[in-house]
Amino acid sequence: MKYLFSCILSVLLLCSAHAVNIDKDYQIYKKGIRQYKIGSYSIALDYFLKLLKPDSKYYANALLMLSKTYYAIGRKTGNKKFFWQALNYLQLYFINLGNKALPWDYYYTKAKIYEALSFYEQALAVYRVAFLKAKTQKERIDTTIGIIRTALWSQRIDIVDEYFILVSTSPNLNSIQKREILFLKGLILFLKGNYEKALPYFFRLYKEFEEYLIDNPEYYFIVAEDIYRTGKLNLSEQVFRRIASLVKDPLVVRKSYIRLGDIELKKNNYKLAFIYYYSVIRDFPTSEEAEVARLKIIPLMDIPVVKYRALLSKDPAFENPISYITKVLVNYRTTYVGIYALSDFGYLVFKLGAPKNIFDRLTWEVSLIFPEQVKFEQKEFLKRLWEPYLLKLPSEKMCLLYRSNPRFFQFTFDKNILIKIEKDLKACNQRKLRIELLKFILNKWKKDSDRLLLAEALFEDKDFQEAIEVLKKVKNKNLCLYIVLKDKIEIILGNNLNIDTKRLRFCEKRFPTDVNSILIYYNSVKNNFNNAYKILKLNKGILDEYQNDIITKMSILKFLELSLQNDNYLAVFSVSKSLIKKGYKDCLIGSFYTISSTRLGKLDDARRGYALIKGCVDNMAIVSRTAYEDLLLEENNGNL
Repeated sequence: MKYLFSCILSVLLLCSAHAVNIDKDYQIYKKGIRQYKIGSYSIALDYFLKLLKPDSKYYANALLMLSKTYYAIGRKTGNKKFFWQALNYLQLYFINLGNKALPWDYYYTKAKIYEALSFYEQALAVYRVAFLKAKTQKERIDTTIGIIRTALWSQRIDIVDEYFILVSTSPNLNSIQKREILFLKGLILFLKGNYEKALPYFFRLYKEFEEYLIDNPEYYFIVAEDIYRTGKLNLSEQVFRRIASLVKDPLVVRKSYIRLGDIELKKNNYKLAFIYYYSVIRDFPTSEEAEVARLKIIPLMDIPVVKYRALLSKDPAFENPISYITKVLVNYRTTYVGIYALSDFGYLVFKLGAPKNIFDRLTWEVSLIFPEQVKFEQKEFLKRLWEPYLLKLPSEKMCLLYRSNPRFFQFTFDKNILIKIEKDLKACNQRKLRIELLKFILNKWKKDSDRLLLAEALFEDKDFQEAIEVLKKVKNKNLCLYIVLKDKIEIILGNNLNIDTKRLRFCEKRFPTDVNSILIYYNSVKNNFNNAYKILKLNKGILDEYQNDIITKMSILKFLELSLQNDNYLAVFSVSKSLIKKGYKDCLIGSFYTISSTRLGKLDDARRGYALIKGCVDNMAIVSRTAYEDLLLEENNGNL
């Protein structure tokens, strides 16, 4: 009996000890979860690591939580090694489960890690699996937010539209989801370039949920960047300073100091701009941002206070800038730093008036750029350095530079530079490139002035039908260029002219030759020869454009043709003789001169005209020669 009692007692003691052990593991796990939720990740790690015993009931859960905790540390510090550790623990969790079904949390965590590592396509695929695994409303919304965010990073706007409706109409969102969606709304607008519209969402996030931004430094930087891009320099300066002092991600801190330098540069505070740039070089000398800071300082060395401080630093980049820029351009050509090096290189080429072989090198470097990969801040820097010189660059050089990479210029520079390039392409007779550029300008800015520039280029390229189609879409039909272009094309196409002469006259000051040529043509076809002749006599400079301008030539010839048909020989004689004196001795003018002088009995003039058209074989010349020969025959018969 005593033996039986002892056995029962032993079993009870063993069970009790095991229960105490289970309770102890459970308490450790609960403490780890609590520390994780309040953001004490290093303490949470200690608790979860204590549970890494294969015989522990919480072994699998500890692996999953270790993965999530390392991910959270990576988000806060920006150190990617923690994301890889998170992925390793998640893989151990996967192995430990064996043939058991993987829960939603596994896929969701894995997708977040992939997203943090910038593996957006993989993240998107795993998020979609997580969406199918979701069993609760919270899980579905969390996953949908991840899908939308990753789709935005990978520029899959079609997916954004498909999923955003699911979260925008969801009731009963928790506080974390509300913050995520608030950020998403701002991010969607930010990535579209609608910085002013994104600002209310981001600013609310900054004022009400700054702790969320501190835990997600990249998001905090985007909020500050949006404020900067709206031109609110003082506010953006305040936010970037808070980022630099509060977040633990060194990359975001470096980028914030660079932006603080940019802000001071915009304020013309060159000394403080240098201090911010140089702080990156001093504290993170081997980082990409340090190279960017050096390349931003070099063009400022024309300013004495910057040059003094730069040379005082003894940094080799400032002691021999040309050598440094060349070295960086070669070593970093295909990286983020490369565009900054190219910007400095181009700046020196333009500033120093480099010889042809150096300019050709710049052209070659430009040809290697993929425009879509040039970021906002790189464009901003490049434009600040290059634009003053591009506006003065001779047409021949501008054409060479533009031809090397048209899309680079289209995607990088503002409209004023592109319009200057368009004029240079016209001067270089690069008609196809010019029209392509004008189509890009129209597609981007969609202004009537852009349509008219394109229509004018198409007209000059003799593509009259397409020019008419472009003109049809002009909204303001009272613009002088529209009026003049439309009438000129109607003349060329031989369409019936319906001209508002009063409205056309209003444009004479801007387009004197065009307006008067159109009016000469219009009055001629309406049999108002006196009006047409009067315009010609009052605007004798029109005759100088006979060979240069197609409309002027057509108008003068139409006037001569119809005047001759109506026996207005004196006007035909006067105009044709003036043209011949100016050196325009083609067959048509010679024929008009010959036949009009013949009809007026001006034998000396007729003889000179006859000599001009001696080798001409067109019908008009044949008729003119016949008329002159008949006159000679009559004269000879009269003398017999």
